[in-house]
Amino acid sequence: MSPITAWQRVRVTGWHDGEERQLDIASGTALRHHPGKQVPIRWVLVRDLYGAFEPQGLLCTDLQADPLMVLRWLVQLWAVDVTFVEVRHHLGVETQRQWSDPATACTTPALLGLFSLVTLSLTNAHPIGPRVYQVIT
Repeated sequence: MSPITAWQRVRVTGWHDGEERQLDIASGTALRHHPGKQVPIRWVLVRDLYGAFEPQGLLCTDLQADPLMVLRWLVQLWAVDVTFVEVRHHLGVETQRQWSDPATACTTPALLGLFSLVTLSLTNAHPIGPRVYQVIT
């Protein structure tokens, strides 16, 4: 990275451990070249102040997106990713016995729904700590 990179210090909530994390970000726009046509992108470089991970680059096709929002979108995706990893691990979604597409199409949503119900039931029965809710208007 260039020593003249203009870093901005930000605070991001909901990091890997659910805590707030201070990070440095830098952002700009560019054209992504690939066969067909050029695509304008917003790039965001993320640098951890604690050195827990190597600097990473994020790409977004919304040129008007705030760089901090791009980082928050990534954090939101982690929850979805973790859910699918847990479903694969605990419910064996990828090891279904059905070999036909219609059977898999019926079973997978049912397993995801069951996983969600069990998770919500256990969370309500045994709360671990304060809950955070987002009001969507």
